[in-house]
Amino acid sequence: MNLNFKQVIIAGYLSVMILVSCGSHEKKTDDAFDRVKKERMLSKDSTIISKAIAPEPKVSELVKKNENPDEWTRYKIETEKKIHANEIIIREIKALPKANASLLRKVTGLEKENNDLRVKMDEYNEEVKVKWENFKGTMNHDVNEIGIKLKAMKINNKK
Repeated sequence: MNLNFKQVIIAGYLSVMILVSCGSHEKKTDDAFDRVKKERMLSKDSTIISKAIAPEPKVSELVKKNENPDEWTRYKIETEKKIHANEIIIREIKALPKANASLLRKVTGLEKENNDLRVKMDEYNEEVKVKWENFKGTMNHDVNEIGIKLKAMKINNKK
């Protein structure tokens, strides 16, 4: 009985030690730098952190401007939306289980054209206003043409 009692006490002691050691020792990571900085300052270790505590960085808030975007910005946003819509349709067509090889080749070609239009849009120099109307007309035509072809392919493939 004496041996049994000692085993129960030892088992209880070990259980308590295990439970204590399994506890969360994790401290907030946000405070880690501040704790280290204070420790260095208290130990007067000037090699790591200077003696003057750096002020907290100011969080700059984005101020939304109530400006009307110019014609180029509006057009670029509108065209980006169309190009993105074309990309969504391309992904949908590629995901179709009935898609055959010729359809996938056509879609891949249109995807390349769509990507080329995005690159062309990014490379267009806003400063060149002389060719603006020509560029705008060509870009609208090309984007709409790709959209029409993709929609037709999607409809024809669902049948």
